[in-house]
Amino acid sequence: DVADVQARDETRREIDRAFETIVPDGIPARTFWAEQIARELSTRDFSAARGYLLAAPVLLDRNDRRALLAAADAEESGSHDERLARAGLLFLPNDVRANYQRAIERPYLAMQDLDAASGSLPLAAPPAEAALAQQQETPDETPSGFSLVGDRADLVRRSQRWVNGDAIDTTQLRLSAIGLLEMRRPDSQAYYATSISILRAAGRAQRLSDAYASYLTGRVNLALPEDTTLAALRNVISTLVPASERETQVLDTYAGEINPEGLARLERDLRSIAQIASYTSPTGAVTLVELAQSPEDIRKLELVAQAGNDRAVALAKQIGPGVIDLAQIGVKWSTGLILQILALTAILIALCWTTFSALSRLRPLQRRWT
Repeated sequence: DVADVQARDETRREIDRAFETIVPDGIPARTFWAEQIARELSTRDFSAARGYLLAAPVLLDRNDRRALLAAADAEESGSHDERLARAGLLFLPNDVRANYQRAIERPYLAMQDLDAASGSLPLAAPPAEAALAQQQETPDETPSGFSLVGDRADLVRRSQRWVNGDAIDTTQLRLSAIGLLEMRRPDSQAYYATSISILRAAGRAQRLSDAYASYLTGRVNLALPEDTTLAALRNVISTLVPASERETQVLDTYAGEINPEGLARLERDLRSIAQIASYTSPTGAVTLVELAQSPEDIRKLELVAQAGNDRAVALAKQIGPGVIDLAQIGVKWSTGLILQILALTAILIALCWTTFSALSRLRPLQRRWT
């Protein structure tokens, strides 16, 4: 149960313990810490950079830790993590601090930053107004307008290539179709665009593991079967109609091939990935999702992200898939669970007593025969 307080607390303690082990011997803790932040800033991974700032109380030595916590306590506004991040900036070298402050202080990046992380050409920095708006976002928000789902015209072009037999990632194409279908519903769920954008960015950059990519393809096949969808598209795309009408026809064709049961299964995975992004950032979610080998790993990463937020992204850069093992699924004690344990204990005692009684009765019989 990822919402269980005990599970989050235990996972957070495991995250802190893992951070304590990553500072190499012979290197001052503050030097190592500042170097990691500078490195992440140079690669535009602002989520990981912020994660290192939040992990400062664990990474720094005792004296620095006390001074940093005192500076954080002196702050009067913002959440605990926001105050901790602002206090951590005071302990960075001047050039690293300046680079961080020039960048987006909050790590919740717009679409172009995720595009850059997935291997596209570098883009210009966002305007000051956009950066300011992102700084004002609350920790559990994803940026408005964030989407790599594509539009109807793009869907038609790629569907045409699919029908023509061109090499195309049909899983990515059908994810886009599912996203566009969801977005045209009046009760559209925001997590669709976020999670599908993350999967598209990770897939386009070939950052999904083979095992999870295979699993994802299977889930998409259940939601939108490949063979029947291709056959239906051939019938639609072969006709001559205006472009606007073609877009509607193609989208309706995808809608007609949706398997509601398969889509419901896919939704569970999409919801978990969107949650990871809400606790960290879209680029942070890509960093974490690429470690997954199975849907169980995604659930564990969701718990790690919930317990550590951007700390999880920074730690994933250090220990890789080992971050998944930090998830501690706590036992949620309740009256019903206690009664079940007592009942099982009583049954075990009864079985032991029955076995002992049976063996005791056999001994006199064995003596008679002898």
